[in-house]
Amino acid sequence: MNLEQFEYIAAIARTGSITIAAEQLHVSQAGISKSLSKLEQELGITIFKRSRLGTVPTDRGKIIIEKVFEILARMEEIREQSLVKSSLTEGEVRFSVGPNFMAVLTKAIIAFKRDHPNVKLEITSKSTEEVIQDLKEDRTDLGLIYLDNHKPEDVKDLQMKTLHVSRMVVCVGRRSSLAMNKSVTPQDLLAQPFVNIDGVFSNWYLGDFMDKYGKVNILFTSNNIELLKRTIAEGAAVGLFIEYAMMNDPLVLNGDIVMIPLVSHEPSTISLGWARLAKKHFSIAQKEFLNYLIREYNSFK
Repeated sequence: MNLEQFEYIAAIARTGSITIAAEQLHVSQAGISKSLSKLEQELGITIFKRSRLGTVPTDRGKIIIEKVFEILARMEEIREQSLVKSSLTEGEVRFSVGPNFMAVLTKAIIAFKRDHPNVKLEITSKSTEEVIQDLKEDRTDLGLIYLDNHKPEDVKDLQMKTLHVSRMVVCVGRRSSLAMNKSVTPQDLLAQPFVNIDGVFSNWYLGDFMDKYGKVNILFTSNNIELLKRTIAEGAAVGLFIEYAMMNDPLVLNGDIVMIPLVSHEPSTISLGWARLAKKHFSIAQKEFLNYLIREYNSFK
């Protein structure tokens, strides 16, 4: 029994696959299988059931896996304490974030790197669904995601907390007939051409809108947000956006795009927050980076 075997068990439990665990740990599938079998023989129990559908813990295996996660977390804490030099944090933070969280992200990153230059910071831009999958398969340590409308089984292994609750708004060009409205209802929008972000949440939100009120004219969808905003600013279409994602946008600040609250429609708000894998050790560097994000979000409110 050794620490390497514990790391194998943890990776298999997180991914549900010996193959994926081997890829993540940069070892051979045969090597990880042999090591697991040796440990199971030593303990006299079967930790995982193997099948073509995946690798699933047995009832007794779940108890072992729980203890393994605890041991690995303690080992990480010991390792971190030995690496702390003066007041400087060291380590690595793999961080995944969607484009709608960028409003305060730059300031938090700059401040964190200024104070902790020894931390390796890796940032990727992905959708909420991709971030959740990366967290579950240990490809990222921390993610900023939408917290609404997830299936319980998809997020059962995650710890999540709200950072900000934002209104849904309608974005229109300054010359739009709606630009002077203090609010708009779904009925006000039915005759308007729409542009929409090509993402899971945005497509769901617009689809839910049409299910309730009828079809709208969708000019186009795109994952190029700048293209969508320019189209709106030109007065060619309107769009449904999260207020938080737009309020510091240059086109909003200079008046080319006007944000109007959407009323008489639910959901009228969306929760944005952070997520991490609950059973994975959360390092000093990762905790510190999250603290910087939280402070920026609090000041943003």
